[in-house]
Amino acid sequence: MFKFENKEKNYLLLQEKKLYQAFLYLALPVMAANLLKSVHDLVDTYFIGQLENSVAAQAGISLTWPLLNIFLSLSVGLAVAGVAIISQFLGAKDKESAREYSGLLFILSIGIGLVVNVLLFIFSPMVLRLMGAKGGVYDSGLIYLQVRSFEMVFLMLFTAFQSMRQARGDTVSPVIFSVISILINIVLTALFTSVYKMGVFGAAIATLIGQVAIAPALLYMMFRKSDELSIERKHLRIKRGSMKKLILIAMPSAASQALSSLGFLILQAVILKYGDVVSAAFSLGNKVSNLLLIPIMAIGSILAAFVGQNIGAKNKERARKSYHASRNIALILSVVGCLIIFPFRAQMLSLLTNDADTLKIALEYMIWVLLTQPLMALFQNYMGVFNGSGNTKYSFIIASVRLWMIRLPLIFFFKYFTDLGRSGIWYAMVISNIVILMLAQVLFRKVDFERKV
Repeated sequence: MFKFENKEKNYLLLQEKKLYQAFLYLALPVMAANLLKSVHDLVDTYFIGQLENSVAAQAGISLTWPLLNIFLSLSVGLAVAGVAIISQFLGAKDKESAREYSGLLFILSIGIGLVVNVLLFIFSPMVLRLMGAKGGVYDSGLIYLQVRSFEMVFLMLFTAFQSMRQARGDTVSPVIFSVISILINIVLTALFTSVYKMGVFGAAIATLIGQVAIAPALLYMMFRKSDELSIERKHLRIKRGSMKKLILIAMPSAASQALSSLGFLILQAVILKYGDVVSAAFSLGNKVSNLLLIPIMAIGSILAAFVGQNIGAKNKERARKSYHASRNIALILSVVGCLIIFPFRAQMLSLLTNDADTLKIALEYMIWVLLTQPLMALFQNYMGVFNGSGNTKYSFIIASVRLWMIRLPLIFFFKYFTDLGRSGIWYAMVISNIVILMLAQVLFRKVDFERKV
């Protein structure tokens, strides 16, 4: 029986010979937390699905996610850069530089969170109208967005904390705080929507409270003097060289996230033209598919730490082997997960909506989603190895090409030049996922696993 209890996280990242076991040991807490997050999304959807205007509410909320992700793109980019840079410094045993970048990450996350809060609150009405939202769909989306805008500072603070901890191999601390936040969120969502009948506003305010509740503990952990990456006053300053280095790695990832989210915003607008029911069904299918996708994304984030620290320690071969281990684990989990969910997809979706037409279309969409999940496992692992090695420009390329050069053009082609109807959306998603993996493999061969910092 293999045991890790007394082994340092850096040892698991840099030296442990049983690579698959070490990888699973570090990845399982993140996978569990992200799986719980997916369950939380399903719980939210369940309670919203019981509302009298459930179709409009679900369609309205589904429109908000691409817009939220556009504003969160800078935070995501900084988090990716933080893992890449901090892990490489830790691998090279340069803790002071790692702490310096932790302080910079903290400052930027707070500043960006405040700016995003204001912009999201102000521009939500205009963006929703441009997307074609009307009536109940518009009202639900606006309420949800404007309440969630006040969550941005706290959400970005958690993102900074998570990237700092994952860079050193600590996957447990972020999970603990994430679980606490999610449990608070689930309980309050049930209370506000079912008992106090607060509708979409209740679901949004529950999410905000859950995120705010853990903020004091995050700050304590980040500034605790006994911590390896503790932030001190001298680290709370912006140096031009450090800022430039962080931005050079962060910007491709941030731009990738922003462009992807903008593309999905357009995609949601196109889907909405097929009607509220199709938009709601698309949202439901994605909620169920996230049960498979989010754990796989967690594996990709742990891969970034493995790759980053081993590059910092000049252990190129172990960095490369980490990718292979991550890829194999993700593929196995994806296939097994699809086989488990497929027979029960109707029962799962029927819990999330009381509308027969929405259920019918969601079931149609789910077949395509489950068939392509293994492709997404491969895609997320390419993203992990590109981000961990500091080659965020490759992440930008594959994310942007998949959506802007393949998927969206195909969707418009199928919509206006064929009679496929909504099925054209599903076909375009499958084709884009297959083609982009070919490009990702070409770019992977260019990764030299050399230090970028």
